[in-house]
Amino acid sequence: MSPAAEVALWWVAFAGTHTVLTHPPVRSALIGRLGVGSFQGVFSLIAFATFVPLVWTFFAARPSTAVPLPSLLDAPRFWPTMALMAFAVVLVVLGLVQPSPFAINAQGGPRATGVLRITRHPVFMAVAVFGAAHLLVNHTDLDHVFFGGFVVYSLLGAAHQEWRKRREAGEALRRFYEETSFLPFVALATGRNRLEPRELPVAAIVIAVAAFVLIFVFHHRLVG
Repeated sequence: MSPAAEVALWWVAFAGTHTVLTHPPVRSALIGRLGVGSFQGVFSLIAFATFVPLVWTFFAARPSTAVPLPSLLDAPRFWPTMALMAFAVVLVVLGLVQPSPFAINAQGGPRATGVLRITRHPVFMAVAVFGAAHLLVNHTDLDHVFFGGFVVYSLLGAAHQEWRKRREAGEALRRFYEETSFLPFVALATGRNRLEPRELPVAAIVIAVAAFVLIFVFHHRLVG
């Protein structure tokens, strides 16, 4: 079996277990038996057990050709890739610091504030942008399967999560969905919402920028 096929199988295992465990009847039964905390622990353990081999298989099969990113300033598609990666890092940090209305323990009604004005799935979309950015500059079958998997999983995962919430909450989420968008910037571009910079935590943006700089400088050491 080729390394690309192995990576594809690990993606199926990772995404499949996520989908099954979060499917409403299965999740409800497990939470009823284990409790929320234990369910989250089991969920995290299974995610770890499938994602680590996925990443391990990719890096074990990929030739070590990493070079410092500053030396690639003139490379084709370098700047679009960096712009997408900067956006992905900012989006994921903002998404992590703002409570998600889709979280299993979310409290109160969802409000379209902060980063949710950009997309109602900031972490999922950040991962999708990460995968898309790397597809711009990586062109082997192995790269296509690995990085493309991030795009496919994130979009399908966000759609599945949204389907569950619509099924559970129904009318309670109607206004939130009307004011926000699945893909980044769509609600802003169509006038259904507007960005309020004061709602974005400055500390989180500073952390995101610092993280991007560190990734930029030490990328070749991180990927080997």
